Parts: sequence; C-alpha cells; structure tokens
Amino acid sequence: MSSRKRKITRREGSRDHFLISRTDALTSAAASPPDAAATRELLRAVYPDLLWGTGLRGACTRRLKAVDRFAALALRLDPPPEGEAAGGDPEALLETARGLERLCAPAGGFWGVEEQGLLAGFLPQAGAEEASAAVRSLQEKCRSRTARTLTAGIALHPTLAYAVHEALENARKAVDHAVFFGPGARALFDAVSLNISGDRFFERGETEAALREFGRALALDPVNLNVLNSLGVCHAVRGEYEQALKSLEAAARIDGRDYMAAYNIGLVHRLLNQREKALEWLQRAAALRADVFEILFQTGTLELEFGRPQAARERLERAARLRSKSGGVYRYLGDCYDALALPEKAIGAYKKALQFNPRDPAALSALGWLFDGTGENPEIALVFCRESVALAPENALFRHRLGRLLLKSNRSEEALREFEAAGELGVDAAQEIRRAQALPGATS
Repeated sequence: MSSRKRKITRREGSRDHFLISRTDALTSAAASPPDAAATRELLRAVYPDLLWGTGLRGACTRRLKAVDRFAALALRLDPPPEGEAAGGDPEALLETARGLERLCAPAGGFWGVEEQGLLAGFLPQAGAEEASAAVRSLQEKCRSRTARTLTAGIALHPTLAYAVHEALENARKAVDHAVFFGPGARALFDAVSLNISGDRFFERGETEAALREFGRALALDPVNLNVLNSLGVCHAVRGEYEQALKSLEAAARIDGRDYMAAYNIGLVHRLLNQREKALEWLQRAAALRADVFEILFQTGTLELEFGRPQAARERLERAARLRSKSGGVYRYLGDCYDALALPEKAIGAYKKALQFNPRDPAALSALGWLFDGTGENPEIALVFCRESVALAPENALFRHRLGRLLLKSNRSEEALREFEAAGELGVDAAQEIRRAQALPGATS
C-alpha cells in the first residue's frame, strides 16, 4: 500500500483466503479518536463562533467555490506517551487552535472542527509545498510549547473530480495515512490515502464503497501494485472474477515478482475451477515466497488434488511449521501421508486436525477408516465414521466408508441404507448393495 515494507493481511472470501497488503494505520488510526463533543465545547468557550461539522463544510463551499485552488488541513493532537486520551490536555488543544488560527487568517482562510473532532483549516491558493511547510511549522511550534505532537493530513483542491467540500474529508483520510509514519507525522492525500480508506470499507464488508476508493486511487496512481491487488481482491470477494483477474494481472505485468498478485490470481482461477492455471500461478507465488502460510497451503492442497502427494507433503509440512495450530493443514497432511502409504503418520496428522477442529468431518471419516485398516478398535472406527456422516450427510465417500464398516460388523440393514445413500450421491455402490442385501437382516 505504500513504498514501505508490505504487511500481509488475510481476507476470507467465499472459499479461500486472499492476500492483501496494508499499513498499520488501518488499526492504529482508529484507536483513541478525539472526543468530538469535548473538543467542540472546550474550544467554543474561547471561540464562540467556532465552525463545526456541517457548518464548517458549508463555509468551505461558500467561501472557496470561487477559489481556483486551496489546501485543506486536518490536525489530530496525539496522545502523550503515558497514554492520556487525545484531547485530555486542554492547553495543548487550545495552543493548537491558536496556531491554526494564526496560520489561516493571514492567508484569507478559516478554520474549525470537523465532525470527528479533528481541527481543520483552509489555505486559499496554497499548493503542496506551501501547505506542507506551514503544517511543519505548526507541528514544531506545538511540540516546543506543549511537548505534544500533532499528526496532520493535507488535501489539495482540485483533485480528480472531488467537490470543494470533499477536500475536508480527504484531509481526514490523509491523517489516517500519516498515522502510519508515527506520532507527529504528516501526509499529503494521495493514492495511498485512498487505499487505506478502501481497506477500511473492505474490512467492514462495504465492498461497493471500497471499489470506489480503489478506483479513485488508481486514477491518481495507475501503476500502484497494492491498489491493483486490493481492487482485484475486492472484485474476487464479490464474485466478479473477470474484473478481479484484470486488476491482478495488471499488477503481475507491472512487477513479475509480486507474489501477492500471483497468489491471488491462482485463487481466482481455482474459484473458477480452472485448476491447471490455478496451479501454475500458485507455484509461481511459492517460488517467489516460500514462507507465507496461505501460499504453501493452497499450493500444497492443489498439488494433492493433482495426485502429487510428495510435492504436496513438502509444502504442507512447511505450512504446518508456520501455523502449528491450523486444523486444516493437518487434515490435508493426513491425506498426503495416506496417499504415500504412511498410515501411522496419517493417523497422527488427523488426530492433530481434530485437536484443533473436533467437528472436521473429513478428518473424522479418514481417521475412522484408517483405524479400521490398522486393526484399531472397530467400534471406535465406527464412531468416527458415524460422526462424519452426521456432520456431512451429503458426502458420498463418508457414507460409503461407513457402509463398509457396518457391513464388516454384520450390521447389514444399516450398511444397506448407507450404500444406497452413497449411490444416490454418485458413488458406484452396486456391488456393496448386493452384498448387504444378501446378508440376514437386510430388508431393502
């Protein structure tokens, strides 16, 4: 999302996990917000005509509609190191307000408090350099006089097709962007600011708003890899796979080393049931990054589907070392070991899978089947297979396994029901059905 080191974040889609990158600002910017009401009341005692919320936005539209350019500023008083809540120091807040007034008035601008409690000001005719220098000076004076830091956001108008009053909202987004760099930082509204904003909408499930923000970010920076990746993942989670591939493949063309794009492309192809393409892209991602759980897990499970258990084993064992409490990875490891004729290792893996997810029907069925094959207590094997069918009654394999165990223990009537159900679900159980019908006690 920025030029700094990318932080991996997982987003669960309909069936798989996608990877996106974001700054720490997504969580830290939301922490300890200013007390908007307290800020307003404190400042109104000194500034009775204080512009606030909708009044400030209205003033922005009236006073600046004829101005060809201006800078909007948003300021957040950072909490002190000991953890005092922002806004808890009245003198620091008042000093910031006085500094903002001294900054705006000579330039013919004005200031107030935006709805979330941030101080905000407007500098007519100011460009990026002038606004940044003015904010830097204000931050330095605040720190020298109050020992408190200010985090600041700057937004310029015109930018894209934003209306005059939207510059204030963009300045607030720039504050969220600045938080990434630590207390006392400042940021100019740009594609990264919009990506952070889009991530927030995305995390709340507001994907339409997220798409809007990511689209605007691309308008500002058409080759931003993180924005392209975020946009692609957002489309994928919405089930818009062709649009997702368009964005993700654009990122891959810009930088062939972008492992997140390669991985996410692989997942989209897998969701489209295009397994060969999916494996190609997932293996490409694994070659770029062999230390990311999702990449190893998804590549390993797909290699297992292609009948390559040894390759899958290597991936999944590494994935298990990265995330030792994942039931899913142990279940697929059990499948690998079973395919490689390593029953004891398979049993151990399935047991671990059930330790973390006791209601995993696939692990229950496989473990019951292996217990029977290795001579374990047949009743325990039967219990596991019964539970798997209770949890996943539409799974033909689980019913077929249960039927075979029931048949082996001479429960012909129960076995017959399971074989018939398995047959209805697509398994060829005709031979087992005839065997069960031939035994005493069968009624079908």
